[in-house]
Order: sequence, then structure tokens, then C-alpha cells
Amino acid sequence: MKLFKWIVGCIVLFASLNVAGFTQTLFQLVETVPSETILEQSKLPRATEVWVEMIKSAKTTIDMETFYIANEKGEPLESVISEIKDAAERGVKVRIMIDGKFFERYKESANDFENIPNITVKKIPFNKIGGGVMHAKYFVVDGEDLFLGSQNFDWRALKHIHEMGVRIKHKEFADMFMRVFETDWTLCDNQDEETMTSLLKESADKVYTAKKMLKIETTDYGTVKLYPAFSPKDVVNKGFAKEETELLKTIKGAKNRLCIQFYSYSTKGKSKKSPYDKIDKELRKAAARGVDVKIILSDWAIKKDAIDAIKELSQVNGIEIKFSTVPQFSKGYIPYARVQHCKFFIADDDISWISTSNWERDYFYDSRNATLIIESGKVNEALEIVFERVWNSAYVEKVDAEKEYKPVKRN
Repeated sequence: MKLFKWIVGCIVLFASLNVAGFTQTLFQLVETVPSETILEQSKLPRATEVWVEMIKSAKTTIDMETFYIANEKGEPLESVISEIKDAAERGVKVRIMIDGKFFERYKESANDFENIPNITVKKIPFNKIGGGVMHAKYFVVDGEDLFLGSQNFDWRALKHIHEMGVRIKHKEFADMFMRVFETDWTLCDNQDEETMTSLLKESADKVYTAKKMLKIETTDYGTVKLYPAFSPKDVVNKGFAKEETELLKTIKGAKNRLCIQFYSYSTKGKSKKSPYDKIDKELRKAAARGVDVKIILSDWAIKKDAIDAIKELSQVNGIEIKFSTVPQFSKGYIPYARVQHCKFFIADDDISWISTSNWERDYFYDSRNATLIIESGKVNEALEIVFERVWNSAYVEKVDAEKEYKPVKRN
């Protein structure tokens, strides 16, 4: 009898392990760190390796919506582009969508895909659609393997800029991004109001929101719940969450702490008479109810139309803001590089936010962007380590309301 019970127990255990393995979903936080900095201490996977792995695995399709493409010979992005070409050669259908205005700035790299069988590149005139730019940065392999992050398809973003992204392999979740992709792909060629209205009525078979989050079991982070949100608010598919709405709601819901690491921040509105102060107000309210608010902004956030608002916010009790400056590369100055470009924050001990948007009005009202809102203590903990590494480093300085700041050199 004891032997029988032992055998039954083993069978049950084996079956439960099989089920657990079967239901596990690939989920990764993916970081890019500037070389020659202490940020290289991070143990998180790097974007170059993850992108190459994803593209190598492609069997049928690669669909990419990216702000622009900027390659440089001998740099990390070259290996990624080579893998895309190899994928096309083995029959994978590749579609690449780039913002129309930025396409003109970086023609050479985008045109590198010209006349290659199975690769189609389109320009999306998002200034005609939403008034801004196509600022999202994501791609989907085989309709199920999704990467979203602050990383532009730029060689500097893989070696000289601090970035944060997420990879998740889940078909139904990726379907939501594919719906956005198909909407924008069609809008590349036709931006009339009737077409846009019809496209935005189309939704995914399964829509995940704050009320109905995707729940997955992962190897590295245990149980993770998440859902996406999109911008601009008037060009979001039916039933999909809107980014600004979810952002304000998340800040409102914070009880203990907000650790925020973003590229830029501004209260500049559509006109001088109407400032964009929705985020600013919620951060102040959070501090007033006892939430500890820490903010890291890149030194590129020092702009004429932003610095006064940043200084004022830094004077609020309970809010501390620091500017980050990434040391220059030992081999010489690199234009548009050596900067903290992450767009993430954590709320309390279980909510994480990873986005392509900066905290300025245009990103939510005029430009295409996307965000993942994640509920997981372990993801939160991993992002806290990233945040604290910068917050406690020699690369940051506390905002001084009495100091006269001047914009830093970028180009």
C-alpha cells in the first residue's frame, strides 16, 4: 500500500511539473547600458543579444514599427540588420514601418533594405494622422514574440545609451500589438477620416486591460500580470487602454513610493495659455499624501521650456529630482548618445511601467507610443535595482532650484 501511494504521489508530482512547464511564458526585462560605465554591472539581458535571438528564431514573419533606423558599420546594430536580411533570404516576410519625417533624416540605413526580396519598408506620415510622430519602438516575430522598449533601432541605443525594454512571447498578447501595427500599416498609404475610423473600430480577439490583465507564469519572475496601453489618445483601437489614462490612474493609486526614471519632463501645453500639468498635479498630490517620490531625468531634459517646471517640482516636500549625465566615451564625442533614455517607473512594491513615451503632452496626444503596465513584485524589484544603481551613482546630481542650467550639447 505504501509503495502504491508513493507511485501515485510521484505521478501527481510529475504531472504537476509538466503542467507548470507547459504554462510557463517567456518574459524578460531587457536593458541596454552605455559602455565604460558602472551600469554594465547589470545582470539583465542586453538588447543586441535578445534581438538577434528573436530574429534568428523567425519562421514566417517579422513586423517592426520603429521611430527610425540608424546603422553604423562595425557597431552592434549591424549584426541585427544582417540577421533580418538572413531571415528574409530564408523566406521570412519582413515588414518595417518608420516615421515619415525621421525617415528623411536617416535615409541611408532604411534604404539598406531596398530591393531585398521579402522585405517591405513603409513610411508612416504620423504628422498627418495624429499631429506628431510615430515614436513607438516594438517588433513582433511570428505573430507571438514581442519586444517593446525605449530602444530606437539605432546603433547608439545598443551601446551608448541607457535603455529599458521587455520581451514577452505570448500570441494573444502580441495580437494587440499586431492590431496596432496593421492599423498603422494601412495608414501609411491612406489617412482619410473614413479609413481611420474604420480601422480603429477593429480590435484584437482578446483584449487585456486593467480589469482583465494577462496572467502568466514565468521562469525568472514567477507570476506576472500585465496589459498594454497606447497613444495618441484619439488613435487607439477599440477597447484598448489609453496611455495617459492609465498613467494618471497608476500615480493616483501609489501608496508608498514612486521611483521614476525618464528621458524628459515638461508641463508645456498646446499653447502658452494651456499648460500640460496633469502629471505634475498627480505627482504633487502623491507627495502630499505621503508617497516618497524620486525622479531621475536625463540632462537632456534641461530645456528652456522645461527647466522651470522641473525646478518647481523639485521644491515640493516629498519629491526629490536628480539629473543624470553619462560620461563621454573614451574614444571621443558621439553625437546623440551617452544619455539616459529609459522610460520606466515603479509604484509601491508590485507595479511597474515600461514605455516608449516621455512625460510631455505631445507623446500622449499627438504621437504613436506604447506602454506595458506590469503587476509583479519580482519585476518591480529588478527595476528598483536598475533605478538605485543610477540614483546612488556619481552620474547624478540633485536639482538645484537656484542654479542656472544650460542645455547640454547633443549633436
